[in-house]
Amino acid sequence: MIGIRDKAKVLDELGDKVLEALAASVTGARRDFLRYQATLPEFAAQASSRGSANWIHDRLWHHVRALLDDIDDVLLIDLGVTREVVLGGRYRIRMKRHHPPAQVATYPTQTAMHFMSQAQEQLVLEGLEQVSLIAGYVWFGDSAEIGPAVLSMRDGQDNVLWVHELPEADTAGAQPTVTTLPPLEEPEEAAIRARLTRLDDEALHLRQQ
Repeated sequence: MIGIRDKAKVLDELGDKVLEALAASVTGARRDFLRYQATLPEFAAQASSRGSANWIHDRLWHHVRALLDDIDDVLLIDLGVTREVVLGGRYRIRMKRHHPPAQVATYPTQTAMHFMSQAQEQLVLEGLEQVSLIAGYVWFGDSAEIGPAVLSMRDGQDNVLWVHELPEADTAGAQPTVTTLPPLEEPEEAAIRARLTRLDDEALHLRQQ
C-alpha cells in the first residue's frame, strides 16, 4: 500500500485542476502585490512584515476562492482566522507563506498543532485518512518578493516531509489583472464550524488510538 505521505499519490489525488488553481492563486497574489508596491511604494515600504503577510494572504485567499469555487467536491471554509480548502472530506489545505526552505509560522494553538500533524498510517483504514497540507508561496524577505508557488506536507510544524513546487503558467508580457470574485452560495456558518470541529475531533481521535 502506498502511504498517505507519498508525494506522488497526494498530487495525483488532488488532481490537475486543484493544483493549477493553487498555483494560479499565487500568480494572482504576486501580481496584486507588485501593483501595490508600484502604486503605493511608501505604504509598501513602511508596512511591517506581519502587515505585508496579512495583505498578501487576503489577496491569495481571494484568488483561491474564485478559482476553486466551481470545482466539484471542494468546500471553502472562511471563518476569520481559519481559512481552509477541504477536498472530498479527506484533504485539508491551508494557505501560508513558506520561508526558505519550507518553514511556516503559526500560533501554537491546539487546533493548529493538530492540523500540522498527520495521523499514524497504521492506525487508519486506507481511504479514510485525513491529510493536512499547506499551500502558498516561498517568501524572500530580504527583497520582499513572492517566490514560487509551493505545496508542502509536514508531520509537526518543523518536521517537513516534502515540498513540491507548483508550476505556474507562463505570464510573460501579461498585464496585471484582478480576479473578479462571484458571489458565493456558502453554507451556514454554524454548519461550517460544526464540520471543521468534527474534522479536528476525528484527527485527534485517530492520533490518540
